[in-house]
Amino acid sequence: MPRPATNDLDRYRRKRDFQRTPEPSGRLARQAVAAPAGRPLFVVQKHAASRLHYDFRLELDGTLKSWAVPKGPSLDPAQKRLAVHVEDHPLEYAEFEGVIPPKQYGAGTVLVWDRGTWEPLSDPREGYRRGVLKFRLRGEKLHGGWTLVRMHRRGGEDEDNWLLIKERDADAKSGPAGEIVETLPDSVASGRGIEQVKGARARVWQSNRSSALSRQPPPALSAPPSGRGTRHLPFATHHASRITLHPASVPGAVKRACPDWIAPQLASLVNGMPAGEGWLHEIKYDGYRIVSRVERGTARLYSRNRNDWTSRLRPQAEALAALGLDEAWLDGEVVVLDAGGKPDFQALQNAFDLEAPRPIVYCLFDLMYLNGYDLRGAPLAERKRLLAALLPDGRDGATLRYSDHLVDRGREVFVEACRSGLEGVIAKRADASYRSGRGSSWLKIKCERRQEFVIGGYTDPSGSRHGFGALLVGYYDGDELRYAGKVGTGFSETSLRELSARLTRLTQRRPPFVNPPSGSEARGVHYVRPQLVAEVRFAEWTQEGILRQPSFQGLRQDKPARAIGREWPQEEQGDSNGGTRGSNGGKGGKGDNGGTRGNRREQGTTVRLSHPDRVLYPDMGLTKEGLARYYEAVAEWIVPHLRGRPLTLVRCPEGYQDCFYQKHINETVPKAIQRIEIEEDDGIGTYMIADSLEAVLGLVQMGVLELHTWGATRDRLEQPDRLTFDLDPDPSVPWEQVIEAAQLTRTLLDELGLVSFVKTTGGKGLHLVTPIERTCAWDEAKAFAKSVADHMARTIPQRFTANMAKRARKGKIFIDYLRNARGATAIAAYSTRAKPGAPVSVPLAWDELSPELKSDSFTVTNVPGRLKSLRADPWEGYRDATRRITERMKRRLAP
Repeated sequence: MPRPATNDLDRYRRKRDFQRTPEPSGRLARQAVAAPAGRPLFVVQKHAASRLHYDFRLELDGTLKSWAVPKGPSLDPAQKRLAVHVEDHPLEYAEFEGVIPPKQYGAGTVLVWDRGTWEPLSDPREGYRRGVLKFRLRGEKLHGGWTLVRMHRRGGEDEDNWLLIKERDADAKSGPAGEIVETLPDSVASGRGIEQVKGARARVWQSNRSSALSRQPPPALSAPPSGRGTRHLPFATHHASRITLHPASVPGAVKRACPDWIAPQLASLVNGMPAGEGWLHEIKYDGYRIVSRVERGTARLYSRNRNDWTSRLRPQAEALAALGLDEAWLDGEVVVLDAGGKPDFQALQNAFDLEAPRPIVYCLFDLMYLNGYDLRGAPLAERKRLLAALLPDGRDGATLRYSDHLVDRGREVFVEACRSGLEGVIAKRADASYRSGRGSSWLKIKCERRQEFVIGGYTDPSGSRHGFGALLVGYYDGDELRYAGKVGTGFSETSLRELSARLTRLTQRRPPFVNPPSGSEARGVHYVRPQLVAEVRFAEWTQEGILRQPSFQGLRQDKPARAIGREWPQEEQGDSNGGTRGSNGGKGGKGDNGGTRGNRREQGTTVRLSHPDRVLYPDMGLTKEGLARYYEAVAEWIVPHLRGRPLTLVRCPEGYQDCFYQKHINETVPKAIQRIEIEEDDGIGTYMIADSLEAVLGLVQMGVLELHTWGATRDRLEQPDRLTFDLDPDPSVPWEQVIEAAQLTRTLLDELGLVSFVKTTGGKGLHLVTPIERTCAWDEAKAFAKSVADHMARTIPQRFTANMAKRARKGKIFIDYLRNARGATAIAAYSTRAKPGAPVSVPLAWDELSPELKSDSFTVTNVPGRLKSLRADPWEGYRDATRRITERMKRRLAP
């Protein structure tokens, strides 16, 4: 679309003081949001000013034509939304996300609610002049046909009012389903909500950086405690038979360097004991989860959030060091035992808080690494056998104790644990490897309902009570803190006094809950900043989501508030007697929304496909069942490319024409998909990992059509293990030049000493992937990738550009290095794409590149046959091709 050389932004500039507002002035020749295929861009910005509204902007003639839509876009064609025409905005405003200061025009918080490209269906300038503008949107949330039509002005009206209307097409939805601003409220640029953008530290737009918000390492993990147990109930410390083992003799042990960090494996809450044989059963402790590293005669102990607790657990650290191990990672729980030998959480808290002699016991139940050997791939039973051989006998008074178990007999163990007043049982697969994060091989079954809640307020005391009357508690549902009721029992005089003093220092005027109590329930309430976490025992949940008969058990110091969500039992688990115990009716307890047709089985497990006949690719009639069959056929090829890597998903439950992105866990995610908690700008985000075919089929059940993976694995999230260069050609570039560009880039990487592998993207370009040693942080990896892209652009400027701006890419190939930033992702090998024809991203051997084989040539229909015919993996030797990024390489790329 041709554009004049000048544009009029005078109205925009007159309204703003750019010494005070972080908004762009529009004086830079810069377009921050690239619009592929030469199409103009559109953006919708959610703007919490004096009144919340949505700014709808279309690129036309060098500026963003803008309308303020008070209620936001609707996918329902019956909803004709008022759109007030406002002044043009500069193109770089499309990436603005931040806070406009008070007393400035438009003061308030702005986030990028949606963005993409638009296609006018007739002459856009003529339509804009006449007041009828018809177009199609290709955004991350908005798609299909739309119309902007100008309303006739009534007498005395100054405003230029239009209507924004969704066309009746495949992207339209009626009723509540059409209210997309309610169902998808957050930013597509940062994933954050309005309040998070408002409270972010780095919230000011700058012209020299991307709108993607900076990441802050290290990763943090948080989850309910798990693992533990003994042979005799209620609590015993008998040691397994003493044997001598060498780690090299353990099946599955791998000789490698000791990891800097191993995030703990976590247990998933279920309603009943798992059926069948092959389970170890341990008592569920009531303490703090601690992993420990032994190195060169010293030991350090860490909470699950990677906080160093060594100074608080000095006797335990000294006892570990005295074991005489060279290097090791161990997993366990610290507890304090009551007079009857049972774990006492309140006593444990007092042992820390009162700084008294601390009868703290470190109960160890797993061994992940020992003296040069990584044991995480070994069966749990073998890891525990080796652990038992390392530890001294666990007599009374011992600082370290081996956590024993019972094999099978799960129902018997559970009944006895509950009868003895314990919290519950942990069931673990005896043959399972150690997997950081939450999965289905460790299960927790509770005798009573109990979990952590965030404290968001308190009430005034009554009668003779001192301190406060009750705590107001809640849990996070995404970014929202939901009120769950008042806790008024379980406090001692000491805990009332000490907790009251802490709450007083945290008071604030506004409720932190999205649904605070009202009416008589709100009388005498004081709100606090949601920072403290309480352990609460309760009878049940009401239908309104309120706790019944809650009782305070103590404060937790090992979990951040943002990590606390409502615990939903996972899909049904069979009990040891062969029956099943259903869910408690919670929204997360059901595996699907339909019947049991379309069940898939893998190693004795079942994945249910609801609506298996639902068509996901209408152009070829491919159903959900058909997509599941494809992934079953390529399972051994795709799973290694997914294993251990956090995911960003493209979900299209109704087919590839209606999709959205998802990276965080929610209640609908099947249990086979593992969880990993990662520190983000605004707290802890729970991401997904697919380590098995069962997990991939769970993603199919969710309607996932694209799997995008991080460039790092969960054991070292802050050190990427590969670089990805996305060769993204302008539509005018012939395919032969894309192949040539890949070969030229390969040559440069070869000269630097790096080995590269190539794969199709299922779109229009190619990916070059080079494995690297995990010795640099994200910022260093991204900077190096940028220097490679810049070098190619300087050397062959007629073919390459490292500038993502649309105008700079005309007739060239953009070397996208941005996929090497923390949190950025790239399409996984053998993943489908949400495009017509169900194309697949496929690894190639270099000699397979040819003009006849395009990037979207491989689809779900021909990839299984290709794989059967291969004599070797096209990426054979990938593991051995890992190279270190060196200073010499950086100097060679310097301009």
